[in-house]
Amino acid sequence: MTSLIWHNYKYFPYEKDLAAREIFALLGAGAVELTNIGAAAQSCATPSNASRLVYFSSFEDSRTGEHLPTRQALLERVSGNGRNRQSTRYSAHGLHEYKGKFNPQVAKALLNIFGVKEGQWVLDPFCGSGTSLVEASHLGVNGVGTDINPLAVYLANAKVLALSVAAKDIERASKQALASIGKMRKRAVRKDARREYLESWFPAENLNDIEALRLALQEQDCEKSGILLAVASNLLRDYSLQEPGDLRIRRRISPFPGQTYLAAYDEAVASFVQKLSASQDVLGLVKPVTKACLMDSRQSLERTKEIATAGFDAALTSPPYATALPYIDTQRLSLVWLGLLEPSEILALEARLVGSREIRGTGKAELLSSLEANKADLPAEEAALCVRLQQTLTEQDGFRRQAVPRLLYRYFADMAESFASVRRVMKAGARYGLIVGGNHTVLGGRRFDINTPNHLASLAVSRGWRHLETVELQTYKRYGLHSKNASTTEALVILQA
Repeated sequence: MTSLIWHNYKYFPYEKDLAAREIFALLGAGAVELTNIGAAAQSCATPSNASRLVYFSSFEDSRTGEHLPTRQALLERVSGNGRNRQSTRYSAHGLHEYKGKFNPQVAKALLNIFGVKEGQWVLDPFCGSGTSLVEASHLGVNGVGTDINPLAVYLANAKVLALSVAAKDIERASKQALASIGKMRKRAVRKDARREYLESWFPAENLNDIEALRLALQEQDCEKSGILLAVASNLLRDYSLQEPGDLRIRRRISPFPGQTYLAAYDEAVASFVQKLSASQDVLGLVKPVTKACLMDSRQSLERTKEIATAGFDAALTSPPYATALPYIDTQRLSLVWLGLLEPSEILALEARLVGSREIRGTGKAELLSSLEANKADLPAEEAALCVRLQQTLTEQDGFRRQAVPRLLYRYFADMAESFASVRRVMKAGARYGLIVGGNHTVLGGRRFDINTPNHLASLAVSRGWRHLETVELQTYKRYGLHSKNASTTEALVILQA
C-alpha cells in the first residue's frame, strides 16, 4: 500500500476526483481509498511515480517507508501564499496576468491522467499565456501551443524560456538595464503611429520611463530581454490613463500608484526572480522542446508537424466561450508597446478571435445567412438552438443582443473547425481535455442557458472525435485580474481521437 497525504488547503470535490484519477494513471493502483487525511493506494505497479502527483503534499517512499514531499508541494510552498492556500503563481506562472488563465494544477493533473510521459508531445490549440506549456515543461514533456493573439504567444514563450535561464542571470540583466535608463532618456523620440497611440494613453512622465526601460532592456542579452519586457508589460495598465480594474476601455478615475513605474518594475522583477529561483532549486533548469506559435487552430495546425513530426500524444486547452470579453482590446496597451500590433490592427484582430463579440463589415448579413442555412454543417441541436435564439429576438433587444444568435453560430462553427484541425494532428487514441464554462443570454425577455461543454462535445463528435465523458468542476476557480467576470460553471470535456 502507498500512503498519500493531502495539501493543507480546502479542496473542491472535482479536485479529489482528479486526485483519484491521477493515482490510477500514475501509480497503476489496483484500488484507491480517499480519506480525510489523504489516500491509500493498493497494489501499485509504479509507486515511484508518486512524486509527480499534483493534489498530494507527500507520499510514502516504497523502499524506506519515509514520507517525502511531492514536487508540486515543493513548488507551491515558495509562492508566498502559505500552506493553507492553493498556489497558482509558482515558477514562471506569475510572470504576467492574463484573462481566463488556465489553473496550473488542472493542467498538470490532466497530463498525468492522460499518461503523457517525458519526451512525448502535447498540444494546446488555445494556449493563451502558456500555463499548460509551463506545466508540460515541468514534467519534461515537449509542448506546442498555438494562438492568434501575439501577446499570448509572446508571454507563453517568455515563460517557457524563463524556466531554462538561471534566475540570477535574469536579475543581473534587469539591474544592468535600470543602470542605463539615464542615457536611454536622451535618445530621440521617433514619432510614429505607435508613439502617438501610447502618448494618448500614458502621462508624459510615465511614458518616458516606460519607453526608456524598453530601450534599455532591448539592448540587453536578447535571451533575457523578452522575459523582462513581459514583467514590464504587466505593469502598464497601472500606470496608464485607462482604468486599471475595468475590462472595458474607460478613462482612469482611480489615483495612480504611489511609487514610480521603474520602482514598481524593480520590485516585480525581484518577486518573479525569487519564485523562479525557488522553482529552479526544485527542478533545476528545465529545457524541453516547447514552443508557442502564432497560428490559428481552426486552419493551420498541420504546420505543427514540422515540430512534432509523428503527431501529438495528447491535447489540452481552456478555450474561449461564446461572446467572450474582448481579449485584444483589453491587452492593446501591451500589444502596441511591445510592437506586436499596430494600433490600426487592434479591432480587426479582435473580430478574428474565436468567441469574439465583434462583427465587421458585411459580416452581419453573411452570418445570418449562414445561420439560417446552416452552411457550417453544425449538428442538428446546435443549429436549432441558434435558429431558436434568432426567432426569439424582439425590437426591445438592443444591438448587442441582436447579434447574439449570429455570434453563437459563428462560435460553434469556429470550434467545429478547430476540432477538425486538431484531430488531424493527433495520434490514434490520443485524448483531448477541454476546460470550458457555460454562459447564458437574455433575448426577448427570456433567459437561455447555454451549456457550452455539452455543445462542444457534440461538435467534436461531428468532426471525428469520440466523447469519453464530461466532468463537472464545481465552479472551477479562475484567478487574476478578470476572475470576477469569469464563468461560474465549468466542466472538463474529455475526447479521444
